[in-house]
Amino acid sequence: MNPQVPRQRKPLDPALKKYLKEIAAPAPASADVPETAVNRRAVMNRALESRTTIPGLPNRVESRDLTISARRTARLYTPPDAASPLPVLLYLHGGGWVVGSIATHDPFCRLLCEAAGIQILAVDFRLAPEYPFPAGLNDTLAAWHWLVDHAEEIGGDPSRLAVGGDSAGANLAAVSANRLSNAGDVMQPAALLLLFPVTDHPSANHRSYTECATGCGLDGSVMRWFWDQYISGVSAADPNISPLRLGNVPALPPALIATAEHDPLRDEGIAYAEKLGAAGVDVTHLHYPDMHHNFPVHPGTVARFPQSIKALNEFAAWLKLILE
Repeated sequence: MNPQVPRQRKPLDPALKKYLKEIAAPAPASADVPETAVNRRAVMNRALESRTTIPGLPNRVESRDLTISARRTARLYTPPDAASPLPVLLYLHGGGWVVGSIATHDPFCRLLCEAAGIQILAVDFRLAPEYPFPAGLNDTLAAWHWLVDHAEEIGGDPSRLAVGGDSAGANLAAVSANRLSNAGDVMQPAALLLLFPVTDHPSANHRSYTECATGCGLDGSVMRWFWDQYISGVSAADPNISPLRLGNVPALPPALIATAEHDPLRDEGIAYAEKLGAAGVDVTHLHYPDMHHNFPVHPGTVARFPQSIKALNEFAAWLKLILE
């Protein structure tokens, strides 16, 4: 179900352009030192956490916090009136491996949980710059193994476990799926949900980094700054950070990849969908020609723009289909 992706960009809707200007992230600091990075992260997180309310949208999802592998925190979401066992989606939040948290993505996880009728286990993985690559990836893999071992205890169905995330969280999900497939002797995900994923290093010079450099919610310069915090002494060609650079695609489960036209990550997401499809993976690629990076995940966008609810329902319908 790969769409014909338009190569002529539609101009940003004036109302959306105004909104994106309102929520523009602070520019990254000029000095790449840990103290500056930590301070910058605090500013960005405050901005994210100030927008975690979605007024007027009903939600009856139950949630509880858990301590899982390596004493990491996770939040388990369970849809209302659900009969166990349920499929479970292990979810990794976006934020460039530097910002974001379970709290910033709580509204989206609640909405997706209820719409899809599945459990979601959102993981609080370690963040850069204090914990650069591979800390977040290791936490993701450890969380997967914990979920496999404890799915029944939390009301999940061990045969219907999926992994996914948005933006940098989708990067962790994609790399983890590749690693798990290559391991061979561990339970494999039944589905892979990649929303507006990071799949390649900026050094690849994808055209969308230039076309969507500013004014699209995620600036290309901010994304480069995130990368600088995340990796140190690691080759940009390493498929453990740039899954698009992977030589041979392993056996993977059905995958949904979402991309948006006004997104610096657009072209690498499209390329990854094409790469998996060419390797025989069952790929559903949803492209949104009039929206920006991560738009259905942002509470403010959900509250103002109906495209967000449409996209969320499409994600939920796909999860229902694959995990039924």
